[in-house]
Amino acid sequence: MGGSASNSRNPAMKATSNDSLQPTKVLVNVTVENSLGAIQVLMSPENTAADLIKAALEVYDREKRRPLLKESDPNRYDLHYSPYTLQGLKQCEKLKNLGSRNFFLCSKCLAVDSAFPYPPIQGRGA
Repeated sequence: MGGSASNSRNPAMKATSNDSLQPTKVLVNVTVENSLGAIQVLMSPENTAADLIKAALEVYDREKRRPLLKESDPNRYDLHYSPYTLQGLKQCEKLKNLGSRNFFLCSKCLAVDSAFPYPPIQGRGA
């Protein structure tokens, strides 16, 4: 009953050098652009944002989600905190340092297009 968690009792936690327990896996939610519902991915906190993008695309494909994605290359996608943030997360950033477990995945061209949805204004000449 009660008591503190320890390595021998909870294999999902590991002790770090400063004697605090860290999870060995975290459940991350990724919402893909134009898709209903988030994908849930179980990953190590040591994985990077790039690893999460790749894993989310694999799960999306494996679950045969709709709409079908035009691109399956992880390098063609950016990870954001929400659909309302313009700047994507750094691909090399570790999940444990991101401060969130909910993300939005969109294609890189969409991220640029949504920031500047209208064509540039042409000068009015005679």
